[in-house]
Amino acid sequence: MSKVFNCVSVIFHPLFAVTFGVLFIMGVLLPGLNQSLIMLMLFCTAYTVAMPLVFVGVAWKLGFVTQLKMRKRRERVYALAITAVCTYIFSHALGSWHAPITMRVFVLGASIMMTIAALLAMFSHISLHTIGWGGLTALVSYLSFSYSNLSAALALTVLVSGLVATARLRLDEHTPSQVYAGFIVGFTTIWITFIISSLW
Repeated sequence: MSKVFNCVSVIFHPLFAVTFGVLFIMGVLLPGLNQSLIMLMLFCTAYTVAMPLVFVGVAWKLGFVTQLKMRKRRERVYALAITAVCTYIFSHALGSWHAPITMRVFVLGASIMMTIAALLAMFSHISLHTIGWGGLTALVSYLSFSYSNLSAALALTVLVSGLVATARLRLDEHTPSQVYAGFIVGFTTIWITFIISSLW
């Protein structure tokens, strides 16, 4: 079973949370596929997945990161800070591409979520996986208030979140409190970001 849980941890890695979220928003708000949407996804993957991986790879080569799993607090903080900056840059790029406001707010919220995760990682081994899936669950639940046909998507997101949390627990990577705290941090951060943005 450990192989299955390792696969779950890789497939639903928090590094892919922004990409999953942007894909979901595109599916809800921008149905259909065209060249501009493909370019948007390529840029999203470049900014939020490829660039952080390159920076972490360089840090590993230079000795700043000793393990690619980054179990040490300093290494987790470093990786999170890099990812937060790359995601923040992408959120600003979305404005020049006239992306839907929901997408821009979500990506901005994700960069805030990662910044909070970096601060928390200085003091605890909070689950980054459940932070990411807490944020995605918040996104789907927020959109479900405007789009009534998202109940199945919300149920699936909750199911995957539970699967990811179980995988992290069964692999003995986190305690239950670290997993629950991660989900709450991710969910709350994205919801608060949407609420504040709606007041502007």
